[in-house]
Amino acid sequence: MYWFTYSSSSKIMGVISVSVRKSTNAPSLEFEAVFPSSSGSDWQLQLPCWRPGRYELGNFAQYITKMVGINDDGSEVKLEKLNHHRWQIPENIRTMRWTFYANILNGGSTYVRDDLQYVNPVNCLVYEVGAEDVGYEICLCDVPSEWKLATALPYSVVDGNFVMKARDMQHLMDCPWMAAPELWNAEYKVVDEEKEVDFYVWSYGCKPPNAQKFVEDHIAFSKSQIAYFRTFPTPFYHFLYLLPPEIEVRHGVEHEDSTVIVLGPENIINSDYGYDELISIGSHELYHAWNVKRIRPSEWTPYDFTKACPSQLGYIAEGVTTYMGDLFLFEAGCIDLENWCSKMEVLLTRHLNNQGRLNMSVADSSYDTWLDGYRPGVPGRKCSIYVEGAVLAFLCDCRIMKVSGHKQSLSTAMTILWDRFGKSRKGLTAEEYWGVLEEVAGESLNDLRTKYAYGIADSWNDLVEAMDFKGLKLEKSSDEKGFVTPKISEL
Repeated sequence: MYWFTYSSSSKIMGVISVSVRKSTNAPSLEFEAVFPSSSGSDWQLQLPCWRPGRYELGNFAQYITKMVGINDDGSEVKLEKLNHHRWQIPENIRTMRWTFYANILNGGSTYVRDDLQYVNPVNCLVYEVGAEDVGYEICLCDVPSEWKLATALPYSVVDGNFVMKARDMQHLMDCPWMAAPELWNAEYKVVDEEKEVDFYVWSYGCKPPNAQKFVEDHIAFSKSQIAYFRTFPTPFYHFLYLLPPEIEVRHGVEHEDSTVIVLGPENIINSDYGYDELISIGSHELYHAWNVKRIRPSEWTPYDFTKACPSQLGYIAEGVTTYMGDLFLFEAGCIDLENWCSKMEVLLTRHLNNQGRLNMSVADSSYDTWLDGYRPGVPGRKCSIYVEGAVLAFLCDCRIMKVSGHKQSLSTAMTILWDRFGKSRKGLTAEEYWGVLEEVAGESLNDLRTKYAYGIADSWNDLVEAMDFKGLKLEKSSDEKGFVTPKISEL
């Protein structure tokens, strides 16, 4: 097999040089990596076993069809596996080659076809254990330079090839890219208290529906979120939309400086429902730039890709984000009150019809996402961190606003958390989170914490009271099969 390694990179000490190319006869990617010289002893190679935004083991090694070391003479060396995602490498081997099967399309996968190279490094790239601070250079060896490349990684074109750079392993693993002959794109700027932030919107496949309004809504919810937090974490941000006309998919994944959002097929994309889904996911993922990418549970600070990292704080990471993402669409004027109420009705329908919320707390369900959090699992066993976390966030928001006379809110607390924890990337604990909420409220929120974060109490009466505080009436009805339907209306 002929390999095109980016030769000048391999000569730079202290940088891992990676070459990427598409397999000729399979939907796979071929990788070659040259690692800097070591201290002269055997070393270990690690493939991440999970990815941020999906709190379960991803077992990505199942997609590695071949992994070998390369001698100086070009011959292959069979490697010893220490576990499913780690290899022992002889001291004299500094070049690795592997093949990754890339035929699954979602917000966190790696997928390749003739007109697209879409890569999430966290599921297909490797690093040297103990050398996580070493930088990377990644050469896309067979992607034509006239293609479009969308990524938060800095890049240039060298000898006709796209070459991206990452400052270290954590940076690389959180920066997906997509390259294609054509990518629809738009740009806009938002000013925070410190700087001008550049936003980039990219789309592969279908053009975003109602493209002008699509961009205007992105501008609106970006401005609204930044206004509350006052500062944005980075000087730039990329929305990477994959809108395949022929594939049924719905997914979004947050990253440090970007997000990947996938929706299809074409009839869904171009419907009113599809448009609403796209801006809802977009607002949700942008909020993650603060909440979870920076305001992050201590168990995930920094990310340890070698093992499961369970945390009880998924109700903060995903629940608060689910609630706030939709709330900011309303705050920004992207949706009206009727649409916001409809979204809450969908949320409460899932809440009311999952008896697992009365069996396992949202905190314990968060810990157990690593077991079955993304599958239906045993009926009535556990609840959703997205749904129950959002319900709890709504109750906290209403309580804080009520006791403060509308002077404070959950957004006030999240801004304080950004200032105290997110900016410095200090890991967050439950005590610290609830402490800030109570500081903002000016009184204890222990009843909400005890009943709905770590307990299994029915929240219906508190939900009715909270909606009433908002000037809304919450009712419910049941059909002959016991399916519960909530209804929200103005008082």
